[in-house]
Amino acid sequence: MGRRPRLEYQGAIYHVIQRGNNREYIFIKPEYKEFIIQQLKKTVRFDGVEMFAYVVMGNHYHLALRTNKEPLSKVMHKVNTNFSRRYNKEQGRTGHVFESRYKAVPIESERYLLSVVRYIHRNPVRAKICASPAEYKWSSDGAYRGRENDFINTELLLDMLGSDYRVALREYAAFMENDDDKDWENMTFIGDESFAMQVEPRQAMQPRKRLDEILMETGLDMEAFKQVKNGSRKRALAKFKAAYVAKALEHGYTFREIGENICISATAAHKLLQKTNL
Repeated sequence: MGRRPRLEYQGAIYHVIQRGNNREYIFIKPEYKEFIIQQLKKTVRFDGVEMFAYVVMGNHYHLALRTNKEPLSKVMHKVNTNFSRRYNKEQGRTGHVFESRYKAVPIESERYLLSVVRYIHRNPVRAKICASPAEYKWSSDGAYRGRENDFINTELLLDMLGSDYRVALREYAAFMENDDDKDWENMTFIGDESFAMQVEPRQAMQPRKRLDEILMETGLDMEAFKQVKNGSRKRALAKFKAAYVAKALEHGYTFREIGENICISATAAHKLLQKTNL
């Protein structure tokens, strides 16, 4: 099956995820993290991008942005090419630095942005690098806490949190303390059903398969199906569970929904996928 064409138009909002090639750790020095951030700053200055959030991890980075003057594909090509040239030169290597296809999840409107920004800023917390987003240096979290900021659009979301700036800062800090358990990274779109018709018209016209249908399609017999549904931890069932998780994600279910259907947590569902390399 061919890749889906990207939804790109002026004023579109995206959650963008770009990983290192083969998930290699490429941001291995603080200077590299700083350099990619400088490239993001240039897209705001020269390409008309509105940057709402970013985080740079060891082997990937996340963005929440709105495109205006230039399409997302050109913006990403410029950022990644500039970084790759420096990285390859300094590391004495050639070839791809990033995965050839970044992931861009279309976001319907600003009202969904706050939760996506929280997901982005809490990446280091979920990775157990730090206890709070405020402790991580290479993200835009600090801009939302009143620190120096010269390219992140914080006004939009802070205005949603309170008309008084100080109140908005406190509300933001409180909001960042907890995840909502939604897997904002593995969605095909972020919005309501009418937005789904624009993003995936064919899929939106048809109801999704039920999770139990997807589970049965992994090849389980009825006895094993019942065991999985009851939360059995037998090793022999792991490959079926992982196949179920992968397929359910393709159908637009979140890790939380997927896990609840087989009596495991969203985190456990995510780990199943990682362990089996699906």
